[in-house]
Amino acid sequence: MAKIHPTAIVDDRAVLADDVEIGPWCMIEGQVRIGAGTRLLHGVTVVGPAVIGSGNTLYPTSVIGTAPQDLKFDPSEDGVGTVIGDGNLIREGVTIHRATQNRPTTLGNDNYLMVNSHLGHDAQVGSNVMLANGALLAGHVEVGDGVILGGNAQVHQHVRLGRLSMVSGGAGMVQDVPPFCTGYIMRTISSLNLIGLRRGGLRDSVKPLEEAFRYFFKSRHTKPVALERIRSTPGLMDDPAVQEFVAFIETSKKGISDYNPKA
Repeated sequence: MAKIHPTAIVDDRAVLADDVEIGPWCMIEGQVRIGAGTRLLHGVTVVGPAVIGSGNTLYPTSVIGTAPQDLKFDPSEDGVGTVIGDGNLIREGVTIHRATQNRPTTLGNDNYLMVNSHLGHDAQVGSNVMLANGALLAGHVEVGDGVILGGNAQVHQHVRLGRLSMVSGGAGMVQDVPPFCTGYIMRTISSLNLIGLRRGGLRDSVKPLEEAFRYFFKSRHTKPVALERIRSTPGLMDDPAVQEFVAFIETSKKGISDYNPKA
């Protein structure tokens, strides 16, 4: 049987794995499923429909699955809810809002969401992502695997952050950040995320990506010309990371953040 503190309130519709721990003053409301080894320390709120996987730890005052901050959405409607994967560490005051569209707000596996970070409705966050204190994702934001957001970083609605990209503390992104790139200054991209590339096992892709980055950002070409230069450079498109970089740019709907060298 799950270990449930006497002060916790758990809806009869909730399904808990046998070794789940629900601490003091927690509230689980609606259709909620929680996997093995997950712990809600105390004062945690989870509103269904929600699925929380295995091995997660939710710290005090974190709130999962409440109504989105969208004036068009009827807060009495459940919608499709929230899905959280396995092995996530969700610290104090984190908020994750349920979806307004046809797919749940989703958090993948092995992510670290620090104090007071926020996932807006319909956000799609991959795995091994780190959000530092106060980092904010607006509605419909898409975040690739291995992304890092510094403290109080902000991402505008519908923006995409590509795999292994990084947003510096206090910076705000209103357009897409391609994979492997870093935003140091408000609304702009400054460099490749070289540390992230090396940690991600992509050392061999650093030089090809530096060349692709130079064509697209530093040469100040138009987008079609820059992409054509990348495609026409012998051997450059043989690198899978460069292919990913180009494909991301080609599918951008919000446009790509401007280039501004790091101060």
